[in-house]
Amino acid sequence: MATPETGSRATVHAASVDQGNPAALWAAFTQTRSIPARENLFRHYLPYAQAIAARLFAGRLRDDVDFGDFLQLALVGLLESIDRFDPDQAVAFETFCTPRVKGSVLDGVERLTDAQGQISFMRRAQRERIASLNSGIEGGGEKHQDTFQRFAHLAAGLAIGYMLDDTGMLADDGERPADAISPWQGIAWRQTRERLAAAMTALPERDRRLVQYHYFYGLQFEQIADILGVSRPRISQLHRAALAQLKRLLGNRQRLYVKG
Repeated sequence: MATPETGSRATVHAASVDQGNPAALWAAFTQTRSIPARENLFRHYLPYAQAIAARLFAGRLRDDVDFGDFLQLALVGLLESIDRFDPDQAVAFETFCTPRVKGSVLDGVERLTDAQGQISFMRRAQRERIASLNSGIEGGGEKHQDTFQRFAHLAAGLAIGYMLDDTGMLADDGERPADAISPWQGIAWRQTRERLAAAMTALPERDRRLVQYHYFYGLQFEQIADILGVSRPRISQLHRAALAQLKRLLGNRQRLYVKG
């Protein structure tokens, strides 16, 4: 696991590395063992782990585990592989990590299917999101709000989260089957995607990465905290702030189309 970042030097060093050069990324991580360098590696290999998850999901024999669980387990395996890989050995990282990512997925899916009471990824994610949004209502300056205002605040945050879930803006189109929608729905949804994409670009860099990790790649708050090198409560705070910022940027939600 990467060591906590000790200052801006590690961040600047990681940012200066060519993100498309895996050898440079590994050299930076080996030299500093910093959280930013580790995250750069994670982001570089994330599409590879995502493709493994998609192939395993396509060949599944059961339908009681969602793709979100496959993807989350693959990314857990990717993080573990990054922490354990020795770039000085004469083996490519993809060769090293592939069986570990597959093993993480297959072992995790087996545990999920064997436990009848296991909560699915989406239910776990919704529980985290509700707790995050509720903490903003109960712990900040919004105590004066009446029940209706509290409900409206929570509903608005969850609605934006639902739209982020359904956009799949970072997922390859071929990795998930598209829902059949009418032509007018397709136009409305495309406009919603465009507005969400524009709003996402206006978020601070760390908030944008948090939203991507959670909504597009299915990572839980605890795993995002590990990647970004902050506490889980801090991730909950940042999540709440990011959704509030997206709400302000999107404006009137009646002009947005939500599938369902």
